[in-house]
Amino acid sequence: MKKTLPLHVIAGRVLAAMGLALAAVAAVAQTVTINPNTTYQTMRGFGGMNGAGWIADLTSAQIDTAFGTGSGQMGLSIMRMRVDPDSATWATQLPSAQAAKAKGATLFATPWTPPAAMKTNNSRIGGSLLASSYTAYASHLLSFASYMSSGNAGLYAISIQNEPDWSPDYDSCTWTSAQFASFLGSQGSRFGDLKVIAPESLNFSKSLGDPILNDATAVQHLDIVGGHLYGVSPSDYPLARSKGKELWMTEHLTDTVDANTWSSALPVGLEIHNSMVSNYSAYVWWYIRRFYGLMTDDSAISKRGYIMSQYAKYVRPGFVRIAATEKPHSDVYVTAYKNAAGQLVVVAINNGTSQRQITLSLQAGSAASFVKTRTSETISNQYAGTYTVTNGQTSAYIDPGSVNTFVSQ
Repeated sequence: MKKTLPLHVIAGRVLAAMGLALAAVAAVAQTVTINPNTTYQTMRGFGGMNGAGWIADLTSAQIDTAFGTGSGQMGLSIMRMRVDPDSATWATQLPSAQAAKAKGATLFATPWTPPAAMKTNNSRIGGSLLASSYTAYASHLLSFASYMSSGNAGLYAISIQNEPDWSPDYDSCTWTSAQFASFLGSQGSRFGDLKVIAPESLNFSKSLGDPILNDATAVQHLDIVGGHLYGVSPSDYPLARSKGKELWMTEHLTDTVDANTWSSALPVGLEIHNSMVSNYSAYVWWYIRRFYGLMTDDSAISKRGYIMSQYAKYVRPGFVRIAATEKPHSDVYVTAYKNAAGQLVVVAINNGTSQRQITLSLQAGSAASFVKTRTSETISNQYAGTYTVTNGQTSAYIDPGSVNTFVSQ
């Protein structure tokens, strides 16, 4: 006589079978096709803001942690600093800038306001730059650059204004597109080899940037279209690229939650990924050291910092982003890069709750193997295996909730 199983037992076995089936689906490898012959933006790096003068300066040990590329270091390659309207305070910026520069960091500076006497309201807060002060303001910015250069902390680039489309109750100044175009048209040639960044909009506003890019004179003196991501997601800027301008994300702070809270840290990785596929050449966080920053106040690298290091330590300045299958799984996000020597770097984020398998397939170039490092809620930029390449392919599992970097050997 055939025994009839109770319904709850049958249901349990059905659910178990479904679970095994779903696990099998999750484990099926999806191919990431990598083509080094198709290239996109040249990378300038990843970094953060040093707040000397507003908060305590970074110590020499913290500079080592932030900009070093060894074990237990982040590998940042860009440091942003502030152009204080009072030149008497510029010495405050110099020590950490010198130390970062000595470690190979790219330095750029942003003014929050021109000196008050150059503005329509004679105040550091609000107002606009007087047209009659254009020459004096350009001299002010160039003097800061000269001061840094004389102190062995030469700038790569300088911005014209921080968030010109925002009027907060602290150092600030509003600018229109017409004012930017007029200033660059009359003063831009004075900046010489120093790269000029504009407009550094609060929300990477194309409506603010377009008229500058379409001005035949001003566009000649603009090198980098910079912007922030407050209230918006990264997006490509074809007009800027068509004019030969690099795109830099020069500031963002996703929230002020403790930087080690994984549910708030992993989205930073996704934002970096989205910035890369939007053709940004640089990604710069707000404060390097802060409880919500890349490094916490006790000098320890935060989870946000370790996530950035999965890019920063391996995708070095001068690397070029190359073609790669962006979403091999619905919850896996991939970008790939190469340097002049042909070394490949692949960064894969698993934003889901299931383990995923990917096959890296090289359509050009070569690699004997890939070394993988990984950051997750429980692991911080640790070695996670070596994968041998056979006939141009290798496969690897990507843990749920993790950022993974594969570096060719």
